[in-house]
Amino acid sequence: MNLKIPRIINNWPHAKKIVYSKNFKINSVSPGRRFAKQESNLDLWKKSFEAFNIIPEKEEPVLGNLVMNHFEEKAFTQIHTDPAPEGYVHVRANVMLKKPKTGGDIIIDNEQFNIKENDLWLILASLEHHGSTPIYEGERLLYSFGCLIKKEKLINIIKN
Repeated sequence: MNLKIPRIINNWPHAKKIVYSKNFKINSVSPGRRFAKQESNLDLWKKSFEAFNIIPEKEEPVLGNLVMNHFEEKAFTQIHTDPAPEGYVHVRANVMLKKPKTGGDIIIDNEQFNIKENDLWLILASLEHHGSTPIYEGERLLYSFGCLIKKEKLINIIKN
């Protein structure tokens, strides 16, 4: 999907302010992955979407805010979309907290993006097919802010 706004904010200035819980649960869908739901940090949540000129309607209620970790060699995220309630789009602003020596790059609608530590990127998670490349020599750790926006507000961010 072509966006009117930048997809990636390099070296997001608020990345180092992120504090997270490591109360991980194993992801049963893919080996070598785990996640931890996070308490809401409303200030950083708002700032993550404001970086893309998005005013979120509300927090995404199913997944919420998460820390996701690929911790085993060759772990990756399968290509998928995420659910959204009728009339809304599930949007995620992700921050790369730690990146392996090789891999862990994002894939959005068959396009691969090289993300560096502290970069913030945007995914229209219920509209775009997304995942990641396998990791090698290290781990991938990212913080994911989730929100819902009304479909009609997409006109401000999607190119026709």
